Amino acid sequence: MFAKAILDLKKGLALYYVWAFQAYHDITAKYKRTALGTFWIAGGMVTTSVSLAIIFGALFHQNLQEALPYVMAGTLVFGMTSFVFFDGTEMFMSSGGIIKNHAYPFTFYAFHNVCKNFFLFLHNLLVFWAFMLVIGTFKVPHWSVIFAIPVVLVFMFTWGMLAGLLGARFRDMRFGMPYIGQLFSMLTPIFWKTDTLPPKVKMIVELNPVFDVIQIIRMPLLGQMASNAAWTYSLCYTGLGLVLWFFFFSALRRRIPFWV
Repeated sequence: MFAKAILDLKKGLALYYVWAFQAYHDITAKYKRTALGTFWIAGGMVTTSVSLAIIFGALFHQNLQEALPYVMAGTLVFGMTSFVFFDGTEMFMSSGGIIKNHAYPFTFYAFHNVCKNFFLFLHNLLVFWAFMLVIGTFKVPHWSVIFAIPVVLVFMFTWGMLAGLLGARFRDMRFGMPYIGQLFSMLTPIFWKTDTLPPKVKMIVELNPVFDVIQIIRMPLLGQMASNAAWTYSLCYTGLGLVLWFFFFSALRRRIPFWV
């Protein structure tokens, strides 16, 4: 049982040239023959970040140069990791026809979705740096981001596949998970800082897995090292995801074609 899950993972990795190209094509095909091309993708991040930075900056008495980098970096990283809530449950359902007619490894669909969101992150990262240069707050990323990105990608892969299994088995999860994602977007310090909270509430918020995963990339993008607590919790949540993925995927992978 476990050997087949590992073999599925190996076969999925071996098809990197297929899911990487497909991810790139999914992003670019929509904006073909437009004047701005894929830069339309960054429009939502920019408008959301600027408006929230103005509002929350005023509420917490921060100027735009202080609030915008924090908010935009948080929005940038959350946009990538939120795939677990908004797209994860559709991972297998949206490819039901392919699953029933082609013998692709099931990890192929996870790699494709994670890769697509990573490409979007890299694209929006260029826009983020451009804005930082314009407002004069650009900082050289901290070296720890090199190690943070692989951790977050593994986090997305494992928890995304678990969400995909849930969405395939329990159809209601396809509609419920986006609401959970919206809840996390409000409860996670993306637009506001934990320093504004009482100590007890701050401790609870910092246990939020989404917050810790965001922090280990956001803080290096702002030129700082993420806290040891953020790294510890992120590694723990990623390790937990690996264990749960290995167990449930091994046990349930044969049933996916019947569920979709």
